Amino acid sequence: MSSPPQKVIKKDGVWTVEGRPRETIQLISHLHPPNIPGKSLITLLVTIPPNGATPPHRHGSAAVLALMLRGASRDQMNQEPEARVRGPGESFYEAPGCHHVRGENASEAEEAAFYAVFVVDDGEFERGGGYEGLVVLDRDVEEKEG
Repeated sequence: MSSPPQKVIKKDGVWTVEGRPRETIQLISHLHPPNIPGKSLITLLVTIPPNGATPPHRHGSAAVLALMLRGASRDQMNQEPEARVRGPGESFYEAPGCHHVRGENASEAEEAAFYAVFVVDDGEFERGGGYEGLVVLDRDVEEKEG
């Protein structure tokens, strides 16, 4: 059973899935491991409120590993026919260029949270606008190109 399409709108200057709250992001760490020169290892805590959702997005050339802490996240990547639900202790991976077409809290009652660990080129991080540039929403790209 495929997921219904999401309507993405701009509310108060922020892209959001219509009728659903957005996630919050907290920086946990930003490291420059000496054994991978030219790369940053960035860890964010992503918290999705009940019924929350993130509009479709990409992470540029970053590789991302998400580790579920609590609640459940429903995610769909690239051309996957179905979204998958993951709970505490489970993880998912987004390869560079991956299109995260659906990202949402699977519950309408409990919040979900996960660590997102990014491996990104130092130069791209700086050119992309820092932490805000780690998540590139489809609608932001469309708006700039339109």
